[in-house]
Amino acid sequence: MLIILRNLKFFIFLFFLYLNFNNYSHAHMRGTFLSEEEAEKMALELGCEGIHKNQDKWMPCKNEKELHIYLRK
Repeated sequence: MLIILRNLKFFIFLFFLYLNFNNYSHAHMRGTFLSEEEAEKMALELGCEGIHKNQDKWMPCKNEKELHIYLRK
């Protein structure tokens, strides 16, 4: 019985970890674009100003912190 409870706790932990990661990655996917024009269009839709580059992708808003604020609205 103790082993079952430990396994259940572990699977519950993994489930919540998955949900948290999935929400973050989904928001990130919604905010990354291959072109500057797409990022500028999204910035207008979100209501933020500017765009910025993150590695090889373009993102709306002046920085990633601001982008996440606008994506949560």
